[in-house]
Amino acid sequence: MEERLRSHYESLQRAIRFVRLADAKAAPVIALQVALVGTLAARFDRLQPIVMQSQWDFERIALIVVIGLYLVCLVSVIWFAALVYIPRNPTTGNWSLMYFEDVAAMSSERFSERSMRLTPEEIEKQLLDQIHRISEVVSAKMSRVRLALILSAPAGLLWLGLLTWGSIRPMATTMINA
Repeated sequence: MEERLRSHYESLQRAIRFVRLADAKAAPVIALQVALVGTLAARFDRLQPIVMQSQWDFERIALIVVIGLYLVCLVSVIWFAALVYIPRNPTTGNWSLMYFEDVAAMSSERFSERSMRLTPEEIEKQLLDQIHRISEVVSAKMSRVRLALILSAPAGLLWLGLLTWGSIRPMATTMINA
């Protein structure tokens, strides 16, 4: 029994490490997107005349569509990456001694009483339940990080396109007016 409990505990520790890994992956995704939108905002003065012009020509419509697509991708990336950090940990109702929300919901006396009555079989059952719960959390977090990373590709390409558009457009206008 002791060997099984040790094995379960190691499984729980692995699952907790994966929670931290998902959190660690989400942070740079958010930071990158904020940095990219900052560089674009700093150069938006080059795109603004096209967006604000009075006539509706192909360039204006195309630019507005690209900006719209970029904003949808950007918001989606940040949304999915930020969801990784939103806790979802209600009490289980089973009064688990392994789950912090259940422990916090108990009085100190009840926690002590239940802890002292635990049998090895009940410890094993609660450990396995906690491994399952943490694994569900990891799965949700990793899915959100995966979506954020997948959506970062089109967001990055659209960002690059807008940045290039803002760099080329003033040169083209200068060359045409010369």
